[in-house]
Amino acid sequence: MGSMKLEMDNAEMLARKRLARRIVDFETIYVLHRDDRKGYLLLLALEEEQWRILESVSLDHSKGRMEELHEMPVDKEGIEAIRMALKHWSAEKPPGRPAKYDPDREGQEIFVYHVYGGKPIRSIARDFHMGPATVQKLLNRVRFKVADRFVSGELPLTPDAPNYEKNLGVLRWAIKNSDGELRAKYADFLKATLSDM
Repeated sequence: MGSMKLEMDNAEMLARKRLARRIVDFETIYVLHRDDRKGYLLLLALEEEQWRILESVSLDHSKGRMEELHEMPVDKEGIEAIRMALKHWSAEKPPGRPAKYDPDREGQEIFVYHVYGGKPIRSIARDFHMGPATVQKLLNRVRFKVADRFVSGELPLTPDAPNYEKNLGVLRWAIKNSDGELRAKYADFLKATLSDM
């Protein structure tokens, strides 16, 4: 079971005075659950070879109550149950909707349709059943990858190559939408390419 450092700033220590006084007695403390929005904190602590569960709720002081602290001893079976629960919680998938597409495959198709085919983003979004923002994000990701492939020489960027003007447009887009060393790299490559003509 991994530990997580319990950190409390001065304001939280004032709101959790009972907990702050109590935790100095423990040898080891694990944070099992923390919800700052609700003021909830669940801890597992070891004191003189006895494991304890501590539940601290920081309450609204405007109502005259600052904190509720509940404490309960836990035997070895209880510790094992907590360990299994933590293992289960950590194995769960992170929140959010899973992607319905492969970013590389759809991104390449979107790039080809938009850059070389001239298809509008809204039309692509309808065809791929995506939001326009998702289409734009995938398109931009592939634009940078293609620009990198021009710079590295993986893709030719010569006047006799197909879609030469559109490829120059991709490189110009990458210059405009990057900064620092990356922008300089793209700009230097474009300058060298155009001077070779």
